[in-house]
Amino acid sequence: MDDYLEGIRSAWLGEQFGQRFFLEMALASSDETMSTRWKTLSQLEEVTGNRMAEVLAFWDAAPSGSEFVDISPEIIEQFTGVSHQEAMQKMKTRVEEALLRFDHLLAIAPDQDIAAVQFLVDHEQALLTFVNRELAGDADNSMADVERLLSNQE
Repeated sequence: MDDYLEGIRSAWLGEQFGQRFFLEMALASSDETMSTRWKTLSQLEEVTGNRMAEVLAFWDAAPSGSEFVDISPEIIEQFTGVSHQEAMQKMKTRVEEALLRFDHLLAIAPDQDIAAVQFLVDHEQALLTFVNRELAGDADNSMADVERLLSNQE
């Protein structure tokens, strides 16, 4: 159970990072359409992070308010200082790695956590679909899965 909770805690921290990262990307973008996409991705990370925080709270392992994830300008530069295709490829690698970790968490999740951890997996799959569609030049449809997940949360 300790490994599972550590994985959920790591996922929660990753969502905190993702939320701030996507907001910083939105601020750094001069393209209004991409800025809106980054903001929507940040919203998805926030929703997912909140679900992970609820799982941790259920197990009396709630994150403390003192934990803060810092996004350095260098991290943003790694994505803004390259072409859109290169940035999406970097993102794809990170998303695929996270998806493997989240699939493992789902496989070991206690019954009461399955819905929340499934959402964690689904959100990462939506991010992967976003990246793959951006890479394929299908930007018009890249946000469909993300928006669908978010609309089911309202």
